[in-house]
Amino acid sequence: MKINIKGLKFQNWMYLMMFSVIILVVLWVLQFLFLGSFYQRMKLNETKSVGDTITEQFNDKDFHTIMDEYAFKNNLRIILLDESGQIAWNFDGFSTDSPGVRPLGGTGVFPTSSFKTVKEKLNEAASGKVCYLSQSGRRDMSQAIYAAKVFDTNEKMHYLYISSSIPPIDSTISVLKTQFFIITLILFVLSLLASMLISRKMSKPIISLTKSAERLMKGELEAGFYDDGFTEIHQLASAMNYAADELRSLDDYRREFIANVSHDLKTPLTIIRFYGEMIKDVSGKDPKKRDAHCDTIIKEADWLTNMVEEVLELSKLEANHTEIVKTEFDLSGCLANILVSFQALSVRGGYHFESDTEDNLIVFGSEPMLRRVLYNLISNAVNFTGEDKRIYISLKSVNDAVRFEVTDTGDGIPEEQQSIIWDRYYKSKQSHKRAVIGTGLGLSIVKNALTLLGAEYGVTSEQGSGSTFWFELSRC
Repeated sequence: MKINIKGLKFQNWMYLMMFSVIILVVLWVLQFLFLGSFYQRMKLNETKSVGDTITEQFNDKDFHTIMDEYAFKNNLRIILLDESGQIAWNFDGFSTDSPGVRPLGGTGVFPTSSFKTVKEKLNEAASGKVCYLSQSGRRDMSQAIYAAKVFDTNEKMHYLYISSSIPPIDSTISVLKTQFFIITLILFVLSLLASMLISRKMSKPIISLTKSAERLMKGELEAGFYDDGFTEIHQLASAMNYAADELRSLDDYRREFIANVSHDLKTPLTIIRFYGEMIKDVSGKDPKKRDAHCDTIIKEADWLTNMVEEVLELSKLEANHTEIVKTEFDLSGCLANILVSFQALSVRGGYHFESDTEDNLIVFGSEPMLRRVLYNLISNAVNFTGEDKRIYISLKSVNDAVRFEVTDTGDGIPEEQQSIIWDRYYKSKQSHKRAVIGTGLGLSIVKNALTLLGAEYGVTSEQGSGSTFWFELSRC
């Protein structure tokens, strides 16, 4: 099996193994390079702690019993010296003799050199007590020494001397090395197995997501993303599933859009071809019929041109490539000019436009863009109004804003579809039909344009009661 050294599984395993090796190296260093000094420091601190305790309890009535217990429990030699260096009391935790023996007749002799060292160190210590390491006469043997000046109830000074032997630990280290070597091998094998399992567990969901992403990249839009329990993996899988759903919706939308645009393109092209053949075969020599047929061809060609322009404009708006030049202008006058262009529908199609508008409503925005918004909203009402062919238009001042409304008398919009009517060909799931006016892209252009202009917009509708589309734009 080929190993991908840059893969997540191998990298996780490598880092886990590096961590395990570092831990083992640190343990070896601490265990063997610093074990001797650590042991000496520990014995020194232990001796100092006992010495401080005994010093504080020097004048207790059970003082000798206390020294006896500490000497026996901690394997210490505790000596009480008088000012001349003679041993007054001796408590030897190493001796097999009875502890607490008081030398008689001055036979208790303390080494002069040791006593001199004690006095020198105590004279240098401001606290009256000192703790240090000293080499004993035995080879490689050291001692932890604690010395302090103590005073009895009669203010007579004594020297408290405590020693704890620190034997060499070479043999102990040798045993520990053998034991620790075996432990290291066991831990290394366990770390190897554990890192492999952990690496596989951690990388498995990522590898699964990567494979699903590769399938999605190849066009398999049904690829799903599944998590394996980790919070971050779950969040990533949820995000990628959402993206995959959006891609599937976009793909369906693209197919529907192409189908609908193809349908809309096919109709005028068929008409143009039909009337072209009519001119060629029938009306070529009849000026009246020829002019009528040519007018139809021109009309359909204009419709195609308008459709292409709207597709291009929508693409620019959605890509945010449209340059917005804002100026102050009269929205009331702009609406009046647009309504003039719809009068032909009143004459030829029987449509009735009822308007209620205020004059001199000055706004700050893009006049060409708002002109297209007004035109598309009115066109949408024309396409979906009822049999009475009535459209109601309102433009009024509301607080500090201008509110435009256009109402049709059609079938209304189901509540579940009111959030998607702003998409291109939102009725694509129903049978697609050619619009009376416009191309079916109007509401998409309205949504993108009003969003870029920072206007609020929406729709209120009930089934069977028509629909009202509106937007509000701040006044100057």
